[in-house]
Amino acid sequence: MINLTATDIYKNYQLDHSVLQILKGVSLQVQAGEIVALRGASGSGKSTLLNILGTLDRANRGEVLFDGVNVTDLADEQLSSFRNRNIGFIFQFHHLLPELSVWENLEVPVRLSGQVEGQRLDFLKHLLELTGLNDRKEHFPSQLSGGERQRVAVIRALANEPGIVFADEPTGNLDSENGEVVMELIGHLRKQHGQSFLIATHSSTVASRADYTLLLENGLVKRADQVAR
Repeated sequence: MINLTATDIYKNYQLDHSVLQILKGVSLQVQAGEIVALRGASGSGKSTLLNILGTLDRANRGEVLFDGVNVTDLADEQLSSFRNRNIGFIFQFHHLLPELSVWENLEVPVRLSGQVEGQRLDFLKHLLELTGLNDRKEHFPSQLSGGERQRVAVIRALANEPGIVFADEPTGNLDSENGEVVMELIGHLRKQHGQSFLIATHSSTVASRADYTLLLENGLVKRADQVAR
């Protein structure tokens, strides 16, 4: 389990003749074991913020701490190692490798982590059984339904048992039934294994399954229940 604290996160992009300011001093906390929804209009910077918090991108200014460890100060190699051991990602599109079977896709993050494989592979088998995908593990992504592919993507994000998972529109490409299955899986994983989830979403249904919602507007984040309308 991991506590996340972000303080005064700024991010801008240099255009030809101007600067595009996306994040303007975002500060937030996600406590261990929480499911937090992140909402905001298209183009508000939700994906940018997730990428920075998930250490896939660097802020122009600000700090990101995991259990007090300031990852902002880590060199790229150290950051990559930290990410592989502690952070999981789920995206709107599953990004499974089409030439690999379900099981081979799930093995990839375990092999890359350099951690003890036996326990991790046993954990993957448990998750396949939990999600009803055990009899599909030798299938290729093209042989799965959209909901099945996304469930595999969720399992892959949990392969190294990260303390926190960042999800960018994880149900955005699914119908309501499959979206509900994915959210039930996320809730179960939180309950059984204590992961934290920060989920960027446009869906009010997804947000309703979170402990609370953060709203990203004008480059800043506030809890939705504290925003005056």
